Amino acid sequence: MKVHPGARRRAGVVSVASLALIATACSGDLPASVEEGTEVAVAWSGSLTSTNPASKASVTDGNLDVASLTRGAFGTLVNDTVELDETFGKVTMTGDEQARVRYDLAEPTWSDGVPIDTADLMLAWAATSGYFRTPKEDSPDGGVDFGAVPTGLTKSAYIPEVDEGARAIEVPLVVPVVDWRTALDVAVPAHVVGQKALKIEDPIEAKEIVETAIEESDTAKLTKIADAWNSAFTVAEDGKASEEALLSSGPYRVSKIAAGESGQEVDLEVNPEYAGEARPTYEQVRLTPAGSDALASLGEEVDVVQVAPTKGNRKQVRDLERRDYGVANANDGTMWALILRTDRGLFKRKNTRTAFLRAVPRGDIAEGGAGEWAEAYEATDVVLFPPGGESYQIATEDSGFATKFGASADAKAPGGARVCVAYDTSSPFASDAYDTIANVVDDEGWSTTDCGVSSADKLLSGNKWDAVLTRIPVPQTPEDIATQWGSKGSQNATGGGDRDRDRLISELARTADPYEARDVRVQIEKTLVRDSIVVPIVMNPTVTVSDKKVDSVRPRSGQVAPLVSTVVEWSPTKK
Repeated sequence: MKVHPGARRRAGVVSVASLALIATACSGDLPASVEEGTEVAVAWSGSLTSTNPASKASVTDGNLDVASLTRGAFGTLVNDTVELDETFGKVTMTGDEQARVRYDLAEPTWSDGVPIDTADLMLAWAATSGYFRTPKEDSPDGGVDFGAVPTGLTKSAYIPEVDEGARAIEVPLVVPVVDWRTALDVAVPAHVVGQKALKIEDPIEAKEIVETAIEESDTAKLTKIADAWNSAFTVAEDGKASEEALLSSGPYRVSKIAAGESGQEVDLEVNPEYAGEARPTYEQVRLTPAGSDALASLGEEVDVVQVAPTKGNRKQVRDLERRDYGVANANDGTMWALILRTDRGLFKRKNTRTAFLRAVPRGDIAEGGAGEWAEAYEATDVVLFPPGGESYQIATEDSGFATKFGASADAKAPGGARVCVAYDTSSPFASDAYDTIANVVDDEGWSTTDCGVSSADKLLSGNKWDAVLTRIPVPQTPEDIATQWGSKGSQNATGGGDRDRDRLISELARTADPYEARDVRVQIEKTLVRDSIVVPIVMNPTVTVSDKKVDSVRPRSGQVAPLVSTVVEWSPTKK
């Protein structure tokens, strides 16, 4: 295990600077944007089990919701765009094959007034890089695994160099990585980890020892540090958590967690130590359990509700909209798609696959599945990009999808072609969409067999089906693409693979320039079109309804904190 000679501490710098900042912190004044005494209640189906969002064991919707309000970051991936926050710090990359990434903090602090500094950066690197999983040479000690969500920093060449005075670290990489702007997740306070792991009271001393242990590859200390990194931020089932576990670097901090029969309630209050980019208006946010009919409690118990559109709530939402309640549509980061099995049976030949996909009436399927909610279902023409952005437009233009799968005489079926279509019969959209497919493709000579199953987790079971109508996520990372479309992907429903696609996925993972990365992803999209294995149909929608007293509720589309993350943009309606 290499330790770069430049990675050495400058004694005393952290202590003096940190103590000076702590002395001027903790004023308790509300940020200028906040309206004192304001509160907004959000219907919530999640629960907070950990305040460490970088731990693999803690990646849940509820934990990510809370983290979106309580954690600052260099950059956040929103759909397919990285939103940088230079009030937290700057990220720069130099070099090509021998890339180096510099993470340079501004002056963020934790909500207890302790500055975020190089100790926090080094701890984040140690966790997400997995660098210490490999034991040191000639060491009797084993490796240290933090159990963190892996990022591109797993390609670190050696321990980062520390620039204490600038509050920055520089990470040398074996190869460039695509996610370098978001890879360093400063998820937990180093001083709390040090205090818990090493039984040190003084926060500055604690974080100094954490940083030194990382720089010196001190396996004994690192083992304790990794254990505290995982265990010190747990929230018990009854809602109990240590005060230190609730520290925040974001615009809000958790003030109360209460467990009840109907679910967990999490209260947050504005963080007076936060001086970042977000400008919240509400002083307090209450995430309260969503009952069986959350829409009925709108305006009384809750102010904002997000639901999946169904036949049962269509009239309810329409009536609220007509009474001037806010209604906003988005998607949950997944799409409905029709995927063909290529390793056996009818669709082993590409020409047959192409002909069938040309016969599939995507617009009719979307309309048939959506019913009265058709306006909430956003059409999509590509698989690897969410709709709406510039990258989506480029992928749509370059992939060749519209040209290849337009209506044509080539949609005619070979003689006696019968397609076994699997779908989830418990899904109203899938059931109605299948009926549409069955009724329309016979115009081109195709016939279908109903191979519906009782639940989504049974979709790919058995060997009879030829096509599957299913929901798939819009991939966020190269690993996500490999999982869904790689030759050895665990969620690859096609049963086949493609070496060129696998090569491009690997190339994407090491493409640092965002424009070049987009172009590589478009090339991957083109391989899906070329092989005639999937047609995207529509995005899966969400509908958010807000009380008349809440303004500017515009939920994001996507899988991570699509509603709660936007609380910082909401405000009381002006009378």
